[in-house]
Amino acid sequence: MNSKNSKRIVLIGLLIIPVTMYLVSIAVSGVVNFRTLENLGPPSLNSDSTSFMNELGESWSPDSSSGKIVVLSFFFTTCPTICPAMNFHLKEAHDRLYGFKDLIFISCTVDPTTDTPEILYNYKRNLGVEESNKWSFITGDSDQLYSLANSYYLTALRDSKSAGGYAHSQSAVLIDWSGSLRSRITDQGNILGAYDLSEAYLIDQLVDDVRVLVKEHRKVKMRRK
Repeated sequence: MNSKNSKRIVLIGLLIIPVTMYLVSIAVSGVVNFRTLENLGPPSLNSDSTSFMNELGESWSPDSSSGKIVVLSFFFTTCPTICPAMNFHLKEAHDRLYGFKDLIFISCTVDPTTDTPEILYNYKRNLGVEESNKWSFITGDSDQLYSLANSYYLTALRDSKSAGGYAHSQSAVLIDWSGSLRSRITDQGNILGAYDLSEAYLIDQLVDDVRVLVKEHRKVKMRRK
């Protein structure tokens, strides 16, 4: 046997052994373990926080998203600081995840007096997602919007000391198809909770965890058939 054939046999062995060990472990355990996200349970939604409007003037409520994975965030169109970067990074996530039919993005304004459906529609168009049915921009009564944010442990309020007159979280939360908050566990063993949108590299965490939820949702739907 020449040296070339010997090296080929060794290489094949190195490739086969790990696969064989993996298949044996599956046969013994009978299951395949997938990474999942921590389930933080459904929020305590205020009963009044049920009806808002999207950029098309159509009614929207949290129940409208039932059966969908939701990326929820808060912003306002005249924000002079963090909002442009937040939504720029969210657009990257939106574009990377566009093929998942059971995923939607919901961005709620904290300044509904200014951000009418028409203003939100123009904002969506300028962001380059005018044709997308996967990203809705929501307005409505300010107190109801702030209550909605608080229900998901996000900040949204009028604040004369903040740039633009409003304060809000610069993070998004993940909501699963049953309305429960979901989150990864950090390497330190802590619940991440919300996904900071201020830095581009942190969008990778959001994208990865959405993909985890999509796989889990597919398994849930298959069991229901």
